[in-house]
Amino acid sequence: MAKTTLRRAGELDRPHWLPRSAFPFQIRFAGIDGKRIHYIDEGSGPTLLLVSAGQWSFMFRDVILRLRGQFRCLTVDFPGSGLSPDAPGHDHSIRANAQILEGFIDALDLQDITMAVHDVGGPLGFLVATRRPEQFRALVISNTFGWPLAGYPAVQRTLQVVGSRPFGAVNSLTNVAARFTASRYGVGRKMSKADRRSFLGPRRSRSSRRATQQILAGLLRIDPVMATVERSLGTRLADLPVLTLFGRKNDPYGWQARFQQIFPQATAAGIDDGHHFPFNDDPDAYSIAISAWWAAKVATTAGKSANP
Repeated sequence: MAKTTLRRAGELDRPHWLPRSAFPFQIRFAGIDGKRIHYIDEGSGPTLLLVSAGQWSFMFRDVILRLRGQFRCLTVDFPGSGLSPDAPGHDHSIRANAQILEGFIDALDLQDITMAVHDVGGPLGFLVATRRPEQFRALVISNTFGWPLAGYPAVQRTLQVVGSRPFGAVNSLTNVAARFTASRYGVGRKMSKADRRSFLGPRRSRSSRRATQQILAGLLRIDPVMATVERSLGTRLADLPVLTLFGRKNDPYGWQARFQQIFPQATAAGIDDGHHFPFNDDPDAYSIAISAWWAAKVATTAGKSANP
């Protein structure tokens, strides 16, 4: 088990580029296995753990603001992302970040978790949930995958480009990947210019830019792990209520339908104006979908245990 400590930081820990008006949350850190990990812990009620990797907790801001009256909303910045500094020796692999997530769950003694996963957060979140299913109550799955990528050569080619040394060199100098993500083609579609500046704040650091590239490049090496994860999803997590909530404009490979095959009883919903980041494109619709599904499908089931 990872060694953990918790610390509630003060406003002196808030970067100058991250005003409270843009990020109205308490700055908090957990020390997980010697790594300084920033996290959000807002609201009260059933635990809603939002998981992604390669980006940072800012992108969940609008959903947390809408759901913290109903849920205890939590999310983490993995090493080298957001407000979490990069950590020497951390390889940014799915396994390494899954260990961080497990350490975070243990540090806060989270139980009865509804976990919402997105993008790279899917593989690492599923890896954790299939290891310890007794701590999870439900799943929300958005624009991610839970199987090997061998059958998706276009995705593999994209990852090969993003993970290449030439792209890494260009991105380290220009920050092109984050700037694209912060544009209207990514999380920035509905953000103000001020919010985009705050979202880009962590990428002032070249180590943060490299960490994100390494996270994405690592997806090329996870097929053996994901083959095991895929088999476990339909067995170890088969009894969990599941909501697949995809941006309808960003599912070119039919991954939402593939999750339906794994979880035949899952509730399938979509964000009509949603692309790859549906919680940014329409946070109202995204939050309402989770709230309504949870009330209808999850609240009526017995929780496994209560959080302190």
